[in-house]
Amino acid sequence: MRNSMLLRVPAVCVALVLALVLGACKTTVPVKEQIDDASITTKVKAKLAADGDINPFNIDVDTNEGVVTLQGRVKSQDIRARAERLARETGGVKRVINLVKVGDKA
Repeated sequence: MRNSMLLRVPAVCVALVLALVLGACKTTVPVKEQIDDASITTKVKAKLAADGDINPFNIDVDTNEGVVTLQGRVKSQDIRARAERLARETGGVKRVINLVKVGDKA
């Protein structure tokens, strides 16, 4: 009886450790999704750079789970709208949050 009890303690410990490890894995973003987000960001930045009227250094692009956030400052509303359109037309983009401001710094 005592020997079987001693064997159960390590088994229970192993089970608890596995449960904690597997639980932690579920809360992390899958590697494929991280790569997809990085790829989306790169594609959006390339589109902004290819547009002759948009200075890509004035717009920051961040992607999280397919949601692209644009931030920065541009000269006109037209450029702001074009940056958003280019981001929306990029493959893999689920949504665009356009926080780009228009005009000179206040």
